[in-house]
Amino acid sequence: MNKQAIPTASSRSGRRWPVAAAAAMVIAAGSWTGLSQAAGDSKDARGGYHQLRGDMSPEMSAKRIDKMIERLLPDGTPEQKAKVSTIAKAAASDLMPLRKQRREAHQQGMKLLAQPTIDRAALEQIRATEVQLNDQSSKRMTTALADISEVLTPAQRVRLAEHFAKRGEHHRGHRAKHDMADKK
Repeated sequence: MNKQAIPTASSRSGRRWPVAAAAAMVIAAGSWTGLSQAAGDSKDARGGYHQLRGDMSPEMSAKRIDKMIERLLPDGTPEQKAKVSTIAKAAASDLMPLRKQRREAHQQGMKLLAQPTIDRAALEQIRATEVQLNDQSSKRMTTALADISEVLTPAQRVRLAEHFAKRGEHHRGHRAKHDMADKK
């Protein structure tokens, strides 16, 4: 007679930790949207974030960063804004080539998946490359965010954290709406 495994409370809670860790990483990544947008992910002509333009020029990136600083740090001193701008522009400049490399690796992977025979070793190499590039980007963004945080007052950091938390809720709600439409 086959016995079905019945999940126990301890086995269920053992699965919660990875889910919670993944959720925390997604929330953290969402707060980095500003820098990644300045590095080239931007609104399309209609104002949506779903379609991305080609690489943003350094001038366009600098302009976008300055607009974001004015919008997100209206109470910042001129010195704070200048320091934040310098940090953000340097990070965006460092992130642009990594974004291009990630996009190229992704395109290579898509080409491999379209082939009549799947080359698993080549796909694994591309996956490893993408993971490495994502790690480099994450490290650079974390450094920039820590540097920016040191320029801001505690009250400004709290306000920005609240802003990004609300923005994350909006995006989660938007995604849930799409998921419901996909189920219909």
